[in-house]
Amino acid sequence: MLDAKRRTQIKRIPRQERSQARFETVLETALRLFAARGYETVSMREIAREAKMPIATVYQYFPMKLAIVREIWTRYTHTISETLKEGIRLSALDETSDTAHSIGTIVDQMAELQASNPAFIEVWSCVGASIELRALNAEDTMQNAELIASALHRKHPRADPTALYDRALIAIEMASATTRFALALPEPHRARVVISLKRSLALLLDPAALDNRSFLPAGKKRTGYVHRKAPAKATR
Repeated sequence: MLDAKRRTQIKRIPRQERSQARFETVLETALRLFAARGYETVSMREIAREAKMPIATVYQYFPMKLAIVREIWTRYTHTISETLKEGIRLSALDETSDTAHSIGTIVDQMAELQASNPAFIEVWSCVGASIELRALNAEDTMQNAELIASALHRKHPRADPTALYDRALIAIEMASATTRFALALPEPHRARVVISLKRSLALLLDPAALDNRSFLPAGKKRTGYVHRKAPAKATR
């Protein structure tokens, strides 16, 4: 039996064009079935049948159904992380750039990706229910929080780095949870929630709102910031 860490990893990364096409067909078919009937009621055999390929071919890539979810989640988080890195890079080049704009871009990307397919609601439910995927999600959140906190501290060196890091963690989770919740809302309520989210995040990560001394109990001295290095992201 596969160990807990490996069982959600894809077995084989497709290299040839034909294999890549089959791989993508499995993902697309799974997303369509998850959206129509829910993750729990869809079997690997049904995915293979709807994808018009032998079940053995599906198992060549995905050892279990949760491995399909992991691949979808990995693509989503990679896109968000790249958007974050690009926003930080552009912000570093433009001293007049504000945090609110970068945050807004990331939130819009998250909302757009999640709204692109109704199956994402099922995907996030699976991530939350899986020990393995929850751990990977926590690692990804920590890494992104480190990027945000470091970028903010470069622009605002007098702000408390520890508070920036903690707030960055909260901001990422707030953005992820709220954009997921917004999927269940009708328009124009969904759009209003996303706008309010961006405003709330801008306030949360505004270093000017961080009075370092105000968070210390009476008689306590501030200690130095301990750099938090997130665990290396697991390979697929």
